Amino acid sequence: MAWQCFRLICELLSPLHIGYHKVGNVQRTRYYIPARNLWAAVTERLVRSGFGSDALGKQADDYTAVGDWVNEHIAFTYFFLHEDDALLYPCYTENGLCYGGLRQHEFERRYLAAHVTTALDPATTSAEAASLHEVEFIAPVNQDGPRTRIGGWVFLRDAALEKLGGEAKWHSWLRDLQVGGERRYGFGRLRLAGAPQPVYRLDGYDVELTAVRPKIAAEKGKPFWAHTLSENTMARGLIEPLVGRETRVGASFGQRLTRARICWTPGSISEASQQFVIAGDGIWELPRG
Repeated sequence: MAWQCFRLICELLSPLHIGYHKVGNVQRTRYYIPARNLWAAVTERLVRSGFGSDALGKQADDYTAVGDWVNEHIAFTYFFLHEDDALLYPCYTENGLCYGGLRQHEFERRYLAAHVTTALDPATTSAEAASLHEVEFIAPVNQDGPRTRIGGWVFLRDAALEKLGGEAKWHSWLRDLQVGGERRYGFGRLRLAGAPQPVYRLDGYDVELTAVRPKIAAEKGKPFWAHTLSENTMARGLIEPLVGRETRVGASFGQRLTRARICWTPGSISEASQQFVIAGDGIWELPRG
């Protein structure tokens, strides 16, 4: 079953926090949106829009069925900030880690901000001890004033094209998404900017759209655009153990942990020409067999 690829550009309507790690009181954010977060956001949006009952014939609130359908029929790249018609994807260079044409400190100065909160002690009506925390986020408006944009690619199988293809259907089902953490404070609101554009190549990366899962070829010297399984992969950069949380029927929120995998981080450089499969969670992995 073939796939079709679309390039999407979204406007960021509120602060965006993608959980990374904590330093002191500061909860750091990733500087991109992993495919897994997009899968979760699309699943939630489809369920809340009635897609499960209207399009799949399932119960209206069947998150598991809709999530499994999305995982089977839709694949995502990671999404990156978009500036001057280019994506600010991470890449290790002679000047260290850069994002597009910006060095890391320039990127942080231009796009990052933080939100500081604390709990109150009702007995004293003052700040509760040890409750101060700071949440780092990507700002919806950058330092120079323009609205922050985020872009990437989405792959649709034939079954997904039938239900989601065409600009009218895109805007009906997926125009507005909410991604990442701190959503109860209104964080992570994305809105589709313009019509999705069908493409057959990803900014210098060849893709194969006829396989069971989409495949992408990274030439020697090219950066990885996603977490990439380290086993048998020739690269230089940073290694990160990747673990996620899942919520399943009958379990508490986020109780289930995914299997830990050791990955090269986005921006690591391929040391050989290699072709990768884009797995269901967006991770790149070498084909098996």
